[in-house]
Amino acid sequence: MKTNPYNQARLSLKLISIAVLIGTAMSYGNDDNYTIIDVRTNEEWNTGRLEDAKHLPVNVLKDKIKKLVPDFQHTIYLYCRSGNRSGRAKQIMDRLGYKHTQNLGSLNEASHFLKKPIEK
Repeated sequence: MKTNPYNQARLSLKLISIAVLIGTAMSYGNDDNYTIIDVRTNEEWNTGRLEDAKHLPVNVLKDKIKKLVPDFQHTIYLYCRSGNRSGRAKQIMDRLGYKHTQNLGSLNEASHFLKKPIEK
């Protein structure tokens, strides 16, 4: 079977792309240089939160995020009760110019993804 140089190049490019994606996925949650933000209400925050999380309810996020995280290239993980408010928070942060934000969904999903305990 003859190999076509064009097909070999395409295959090589696909393999490189896959390797980069795998490396990126594996690095999420393993880098200590990130900020976790809980966008729930004060009442929800008081029932439990992720270890090392900062509390910034979604209704004040736009006004206070730049003071908490001035670096627009910094990795930020967001969570709430169900993922809805953290989804809104991500949209706000995207509009403000933050480049590396991720909606982790609920408190339990964030705990699982980041391998961090929930504190009471």
